[in-house]
Amino acid sequence: MADTAHPLQEDTPVLPSSFRKLSPREKRRILESLLELSPQEMQASAPAEEMVDLADVMVESAVGVMPVPLGIATGIRIDGIRTNIPMAVEEPSVVAAATFAGQLISRGGGGFETAGTGQVMTAQIAIDDTGPGAVEAVQKAERDLHRELTGILQPMTARGGGYRGIEATVLPDSGLFVVYLHVDTCDAMGANLINTAAEALRSPLERITGGTVLMAILTNGAPRRRSRASFSIPVEKLARGTYDGPTMAKRIVRANEFAHTDRLRAVTHNKGIMNGITALATATGNDTRAIEAAVHAWAARDGEYRALTDYRVQDGCLEGSLELPLAMGTVGGAVGFHPVSSFALKVLFMDSSVEPSASRLQRVAAALGLAQNFAAISALVSEGIQHGHMRRHARRLAWKAGARHQEIQDLADRIWNAGKFNLEAAQTLLATLRRES
Repeated sequence: MADTAHPLQEDTPVLPSSFRKLSPREKRRILESLLELSPQEMQASAPAEEMVDLADVMVESAVGVMPVPLGIATGIRIDGIRTNIPMAVEEPSVVAAATFAGQLISRGGGGFETAGTGQVMTAQIAIDDTGPGAVEAVQKAERDLHRELTGILQPMTARGGGYRGIEATVLPDSGLFVVYLHVDTCDAMGANLINTAAEALRSPLERITGGTVLMAILTNGAPRRRSRASFSIPVEKLARGTYDGPTMAKRIVRANEFAHTDRLRAVTHNKGIMNGITALATATGNDTRAIEAAVHAWAARDGEYRALTDYRVQDGCLEGSLELPLAMGTVGGAVGFHPVSSFALKVLFMDSSVEPSASRLQRVAAALGLAQNFAAISALVSEGIQHGHMRRHARRLAWKAGARHQEIQDLADRIWNAGKFNLEAAQTLLATLRRES
């Protein structure tokens, strides 16, 4: 078979073989020279020297940071508490949409009510070649297995969490024997603790079952760590554009039915939910990849990928609800370690009556996801989403054209009024604006 690899051109920049071993500043100097990076590109990727050092602590072969806009969705009432939610996201309209929907529901329907199932995370120890009666053997040995974990789980146990049980089963399709270890991780997401505990059971379980451990690791599925949010708002509060409130309520319910019965629509529907949840997770230093994986797996838990939300009209009110697994923490990992996550958590818990906790963070995330979805559906079934998107796109064009400070909004208004959303038109309008100033 012919070699299809593309040979490097003679003038192709090549990083030295020792690149990963160099200091971040040495790496940056090499990149600056090889790629002829502009001062603006160098400054933007390392706006502060200490952030380069922080990046080097957090990831291997660090060369800088990627700043993401940080906004706040303000004044959203959740469980009777006025809550300001930090959101790190690059997509226009996300923060504005969450704020609009959250405040509408807070004013018109009293806000969001939330609940959670607890903070239990699960590890899986997969074992090959087990002998007969392995399930019963593990069940009989549960007390001894719990004892093996006493030291590892002691700090979590002292905080009210810790060991919550063991289950064992044989997977019918693969024949693998799997032990499920359940641990309450309190205010931590708990990945490191769970994995340490699971690996501590490798040898004992091999001895008990007569098999060979294939792997021991947590599942990010987090089925025992779910959060729920709901709201109820009188339909007359929903009037929008040419549609009265009752009509808007019916259209929202119908749009949700579309997402429950069509997989392709469900993907985008649920992505809208995650616009809010992932933005909050990013701001607080939580693991966005784990959260996204768990949520989408939950959406397909019955074998069909479906919408995560439910809407109905009941007694003259539109009722909305959302339940999903959310493994988030307020301590551990990057949470609190990164200065921006510390900043974000202080914003979220600025109300002194609210004790910072993972449970509260997760429930706020669920309410935020529901608000985000409500905002998206409301726009889609009325004037459409492009109206709001293009308003914000005009501001981006203004920046790209060279506008700064107050010029940005002034130029964005002119772009919007002209209806010409391209860079050349924006630059022409900027020149006119500056001549008139």
